Amino acid sequence: MKITAISNLELCGGKEALKEKISRLCEAGISEIILREKNLSVSEYCALFCEVLQICNHFGVRLFLHNFLDLAFDLEHKFIWLPLGVLQNFRQNSTRNLSKFEKIVVSAHSVNEAKLALNLGANALCLSHIFPTDCKANLEPKGLELIKEVREFWGGEIYALGGINSSNFRLALGMGADNIAIMSSAMTCENDKEFVRKFKI
Repeated sequence: MKITAISNLELCGGKEALKEKISRLCEAGISEIILREKNLSVSEYCALFCEVLQICNHFGVRLFLHNFLDLAFDLEHKFIWLPLGVLQNFRQNSTRNLSKFEKIVVSAHSVNEAKLALNLGANALCLSHIFPTDCKANLEPKGLELIKEVREFWGGEIYALGGINSSNFRLALGMGADNIAIMSSAMTCENDKEFVRKFKI
């Protein structure tokens, strides 16, 4: 199982604090990082991504480039994590070849979205949100059933996201998820080593 932390500048309080947080999570043994700062401009994101990539490379932690697909092509970065709409738009407007990427994780919130993502070229899925979460307080969670339903037709890699914690992550794995992705608690925990330890199986 991979434990994947999703970045959030606002929760960390700025770029320097975010880099320090990512460094601590990497040192603590996190499996992967997603730099999910889609509110930045492309140039701002690129600068931050290159700095964070150095940190992740130092610790041997995989870093996903999120959202900015053209930038991923330009940087020749092999690991991308995309909203479904970004992938749809790319397929409609670009002739570039996604085979350059080793891993293409696409977010899906329903069975139909999961099928569409796979048809468009995803080779891994992030299903959300599984449990109630403050990030989406007004939306009903999709529940464990979404993982189960997608697992019935997809044998590849599934990440579970949304309200995942050390008490419920085994439920997501038991329903068919391979990995878990966490944002808020990863960004705000005070003891990173203890945070990561709680998810070790």
